[in-house]
Amino acid sequence: MQRDVQRTYWENKHRRRGPRHPASEAFSRPKLEYARKHMPDLGVATVLDVGAGNGFFTWLLDAWGSAIAVDFAATMLRQHPSRRKVQADAAALPFADRSVDVAFCGNLLHHLADPQAAVNELARVARRYVVLVEPNRNNPLMLGFGLLKRAERGTIHLHRGEIVRMLELAGVEVVASTTLGTVLPNMTPDLLLPLARLIDGESPLGFYAVAVGKVR
Repeated sequence: MQRDVQRTYWENKHRRRGPRHPASEAFSRPKLEYARKHMPDLGVATVLDVGAGNGFFTWLLDAWGSAIAVDFAATMLRQHPSRRKVQADAAALPFADRSVDVAFCGNLLHHLADPQAAVNELARVARRYVVLVEPNRNNPLMLGFGLLKRAERGTIHLHRGEIVRMLELAGVEVVASTTLGTVLPNMTPDLLLPLARLIDGESPLGFYAVAVGKVR
């Protein structure tokens, strides 16, 4: 049932800002800058962007070396500008063990019936780091969004401590975690974007939780 709800939601979700829209970039870039800061030994890297959608994170991850976009929704992949993209389930990734430097997953886990299975797969295919970004249910706005929208209901279970716990269960050593952000990529009005950027730093009530894990 959950999988059917999510498939319908994403296969019919057409109105999204492009990855390089100012709000999309203001949403994505701070989270990736935080993650990269805590991977000082990474260098040029291969990155798997799991749950890539239409590419909010992928084009920035591509600057790390090369990124492959993965999503299970054909509609999202058709909108994705990258040439390197694969349609696949996050819980059954068609990649070999330790085949990429970084496995990244942004705003996908709260849509899954078994998010731990996806985190386990990320840990399997990554040889160096796993990075998770998810809504922070401790922010009242994000909690309300999760309660009101069926396809976003998994938000009510996720926060910084929970994504840290999932990484640890997958056997990954967590080296950094935080909550940050005030920009919603598809909902922050253009006129409010300058203000949102000013207050977009780390905060207990940040809209999103970020965790960086090092593969042992």
